[in-house]
Amino acid sequence: MNLLIIGDPHAHPDYSNIRFTALGKFIAKEKPDIIVCIGDMADMPSLSSYDRGTKGFEGRRYKKDVAAVIDAQEKLFAPIKKVKGYKPKLHMCLGNHEDRIDRAVNSTPELDGAIGIPDLKYEEFGWEVTPFKKCVTIKGITFSHYFTSGVAGRPVSSVHIGHALVTKLHCSAVQGHSHLYNHAEQTRPDGQKIFGLSVGCYSHPQYSETWCRDTEYQWWRGVIMLEGLDGEGYYNGIRAITQRSLQKKPPK
Repeated sequence: MNLLIIGDPHAHPDYSNIRFTALGKFIAKEKPDIIVCIGDMADMPSLSSYDRGTKGFEGRRYKKDVAAVIDAQEKLFAPIKKVKGYKPKLHMCLGNHEDRIDRAVNSTPELDGAIGIPDLKYEEFGWEVTPFKKCVTIKGITFSHYFTSGVAGRPVSSVHIGHALVTKLHCSAVQGHSHLYNHAEQTRPDGQKIFGLSVGCYSHPQYSETWCRDTEYQWWRGVIMLEGLDGEGYYNGIRAITQRSLQKKPPK
């Protein structure tokens, strides 16, 4: 059994979604049994600086944000739907960018019912949705947009984040959020191999926002394939497939 992990894609109205077509074609060819999107499929820039009395929320801009993520999913699934009999299990871990919607509603209750996570149509596209800051365990591997540790609940963070995850959580754990690719392994006393993995991102190669301009040079863009899952939190092989290799046109 193979599992594909898609790091933070950040579908954004100002950037082309063509990369999702390339990813859909890759999935249609490889046919992983399970696909996990680790969160931030939607970028939601119109809500990035939300505050009452500012232009952090405008209906027109919100609609563009939503249209971008729906278009991304349509492009992703179009090649997959052409494969007869192929129906992978889909998991979506909501990220902090999707949570911008709930934070906006919480700050301004009059928006309740006007906007919401269902606008993104994740469940309509077939994703099983895991709420933000919650986790889902699949074949002994635990996934979340990010994990926290300590009584303060701060996100696990490090340039060696894979090591930090496996050391702090004591299980096989996969997260996104940092956009870094980092992987580390340990062995439990019973001999079971476990690992910590930060999966990078699948954002547009020119994607840039004020919050990330001083760190984005560190990002890794691509997807991760875990091959031959043993059901106990480990695998037979791991592949890191770069975004540029997926989008590169084959020679004529």
